[in-house]
Amino acid sequence: MRGYPIFLFGVFFLRLFLPAEENQGKAWELPVPSNPKELLEIQDRLQSLLPKVQGALVSIEANDGAGSGIIVSEDGLVLTAAHVIGKSNKKMFVRLPNGKRAPAVSLGGSELSDAGMLKITKAGPWPFVEMAPKGSSQLGDWCFGLGHPGGFDKERGLVVRLGRVIGRKDETMRTDSRLLGGDSGGPLFDFNGRVIAIHSRISKKPDENFHVPVESYLANWEFFQNETLFTMEKMEKGGFLGVACKEAKGGVRVVETIKETPAESSGLQPDDLLVSIDEQKIDNREELTILIASKNPGDEIKLEYQRNGKSMSSKIKLGKRPDE
Repeated sequence: MRGYPIFLFGVFFLRLFLPAEENQGKAWELPVPSNPKELLEIQDRLQSLLPKVQGALVSIEANDGAGSGIIVSEDGLVLTAAHVIGKSNKKMFVRLPNGKRAPAVSLGGSELSDAGMLKITKAGPWPFVEMAPKGSSQLGDWCFGLGHPGGFDKERGLVVRLGRVIGRKDETMRTDSRLLGGDSGGPLFDFNGRVIAIHSRISKKPDENFHVPVESYLANWEFFQNETLFTMEKMEKGGFLGVACKEAKGGVRVVETIKETPAESSGLQPDDLLVSIDEQKIDNREELTILIASKNPGDEIKLEYQRNGKSMSSKIKLGKRPDE
């Protein structure tokens, strides 16, 4: 398998013992593979997708470290992890699987989710892959991760790890697709060959591999491309509303309002559905935090929300985040 080592639970040897039959249905959509034949179908599907996606994988190189990334547009927009870019407007380089090296510059992102972007500054066209639409990945879905563990190695090539989605919570996806140092910022694909997440935090345990779901990028697309990296420091110094929320269809739902905060003073209540701020739609908790903390304490916002199915709005003066 020169070019991309694959770890697939040791099922390669099975082909020596099974007759050549045409499988019916899609084994990777079943809850659990029930026989070696279905495992081989999953393997074949993975093998068919790799040539379509591997050309867009990049190794990211900078003076202070390295990581991985994936090109998602013909003009060279790259998704990676926030801790890989470190800060905005930093000169970097990307290296394609064939060893070709190109200059790039870091854009924005968010330390909350660990999402980051950079842009290849040399004119394309560049090979790119499709991003999965919002809500397309579910628990139990088969997936595979690409990356350059240990950095770019043309002789070894990129490395492929197979797994399944085993957890989703807010801005984090968890899989058993094993990650190693240098994978950070690399892509996680579904079995349609679409990016569903970006590698973030790595554990020594095989079932503790954490990724940034593609929804974090989609919800903050313009901000990540056109603003500087949103940091924890910015959040602490920025505006403060005072709500605990959970993601819901059509916005984010209030779980609790914190006492003596602008949220409580404005009359927000648990179960209110927050829809938009200053006419900008809210898709997830991270976007809500960025929209609020990108403003200053004392700034006024127009918050639109729904209560018991009725549309409402309030003008709210933001406060200062309390010291913990």
